[in-house]
Amino acid sequence: MSAAPAVSPPIAGPRLRIGGRSIPLVLPKLGDPRLKLSATIITLTILGQTILNFQVSLPQILVCVLLCAAIDVVMTYRSAKVLVWPASGIQTGISVAFIFRVGGTRHGDFWSMRGLHIFVLVVLLSMVPKYVLRRNGRHVFNPSNVGLAWGLLLIGPSHVFSEHLWWKPLGPAVLFSMAVIFGGGWWVLRQVKMLPMAATFLAAFFVFIAALAVTGHTYWATWHEGKVGGSFYWLTIAMSPELLIFVFFMISDPQTSPKSQMGRNIYAAVTAAVAAGLIGLQNTEFGIKVAILSSLLVSCALVPLFDKAVRRVEDRRAGAEVEPWLSGPVGRQLAIAVRKPVVVAITVIAVAGFINTALLAGNDQIPLIERNLTGRSVQ
Repeated sequence: MSAAPAVSPPIAGPRLRIGGRSIPLVLPKLGDPRLKLSATIITLTILGQTILNFQVSLPQILVCVLLCAAIDVVMTYRSAKVLVWPASGIQTGISVAFIFRVGGTRHGDFWSMRGLHIFVLVVLLSMVPKYVLRRNGRHVFNPSNVGLAWGLLLIGPSHVFSEHLWWKPLGPAVLFSMAVIFGGGWWVLRQVKMLPMAATFLAAFFVFIAALAVTGHTYWATWHEGKVGGSFYWLTIAMSPELLIFVFFMISDPQTSPKSQMGRNIYAAVTAAVAAGLIGLQNTEFGIKVAILSSLLVSCALVPLFDKAVRRVEDRRAGAEVEPWLSGPVGRQLAIAVRKPVVVAITVIAVAGFINTALLAGNDQIPLIERNLTGRSVQ
């Protein structure tokens, strides 16, 4: 989900005096889109704890939010010597808690401590890349996305899963929740000018998933008796509340998406194509959810190429000399890239995420779990 740019110490404003040191404070502003986004997810979290039967406890939620917030405060102070309200950290933490689940937690286990160490691991997988893998002063991967995707892949379906694609039978609870998602999406995306990008993703994704549905693709899910197929296959993926949250509040991160509208539309279409391609390989809900998350790893890694493609188009339209894709032999360009640890790490995370997600299709254990023939446990 969207995160804040680096903060410079304010010249004037509130300050906190600790010992003999006066430390500037940056407090939340009501117009901050991150607060709007967090308010939407918190509202959905409350609905999940009350009428949607989410399988997550309050300690699991709190450990994600507080740890992400603490890391944000410490790292921002370390770099800028300013104490900043951790809007981005809170947003990442509530997003992780909203989607990530550990086996054995039941709705109503409000104070369960089950799997807290696993939530801590996913938080670290979310926050460490934010501060370590940076390109032109911006983090490369959406924090909650990279943590969720790799948390699910590394820990595996025997112990963890993500919130279901389809929360409950279609009724007042789901319809109200969908209204909150669409209302929150409009509220946030209009301000950050991301509505066209979201529309591009949804238009492409709807067509791709319809093609999978009419060609007979199906999947197993714990909440459905028998395989999900036909029009219900399309509905539960293309209109899944989880998919809409991914579109409205995850791929719309201004820090990780392209700068131009054209670049954002390309980015959205590529993300939809990669997601649909990976979904087409899967026959379980677990695999489909990881496919959606992993698609963003690939497109985030490709953002420099999208930006470069847009610059070429703009130069050509202006009659200027078109910038070459490579300024020298391919081998030399690759050698230069390989000598940059950040480039190597970004490539490994994106490519390995794609490959390992595709390989989930060959895991015979996942259909057994989704058919309730075997359960999940927490180590």
